Order: sequence, then C-alpha cells, then structure tokens
Amino acid sequence: MVFLVPYDGSSPARAALERAVEYGTPLDRDVVAVSYIPTGNSYAERRQWVDPDDEFPFETVTQDLERKIEEATDDTELRYTDVSAHSPAGGSSEEVRQTASDVDATVLFVGSDDEESVVVPVGDGTDEEYDVHVVRG
Repeated sequence: MVFLVPYDGSSPARAALERAVEYGTPLDRDVVAVSYIPTGNSYAERRQWVDPDDEFPFETVTQDLERKIEEATDDTELRYTDVSAHSPAGGSSEEVRQTASDVDATVLFVGSDDEESVVVPVGDGTDEEYDVHVVRG
C-alpha cells in the first residue's frame, strides 16, 4: 500500500509530505512523492520561469526537489514525471490519477493553503481506489 504526495516544494506540499510520512510510518506504508516537471522552454517561458534565451534548468529543479524531500524525510521515494507543455491550465490531475494507478496508491495527500480552492484529482468514482486527504500548509 502506498501513500502518494504530489510534491512541488511549496509549503503546502511539504505539509502534505510530512503528514503522509507521519501516518505512513506506524502503518508501515510506502510514501511516494511525485513531482510533475514540464520539459521544454515554451512552458517555462510562458510561466516566466526562464527568459526566452535561457534553457529550462531541469537538473537544477530536480536536484532542488530531491534536497527538499530529503530534508523532510529519508523514507520517501521520489519520482519525476515530465508533463506536456500543453497540460490543462490549473493543474495536472490526469497525471496524478495516472501516477496513483501506477503506484497502486491507497491514499493521496494533497497540500493546500486554502482548502476551499483545492481541486482534488478524482474522477467519477469508478476508476479511483484511493482516499484523498487535503492537508493545510
């Protein structure tokens, strides 16, 4: 059984990871933190992460996320998923659903600063077999 945490290094994501580890350790559950990193400069340029003449620093981003996760826990597996530059605005819920299926997640921990604006990646209830915990960060 796996606890899955979408992780972007933000305070809410750190809180969700800490909660997943806190709950997972006594239950002997694996915790998987997954980061969805877009590849290609067009996405990074649109988000104003890089200047048009700069390359997106994929290695730097992944190393920074690894460091942040290692600071939070040493018992978490980290996965990276490249997301298309054309992912729907406002999130990567389809990628989260696919990852939850891939790792056979039983619980999804989602961090949020404002629980009223959380978009939880669940479908019609027929495909997903995991609970969702929204953790305030």
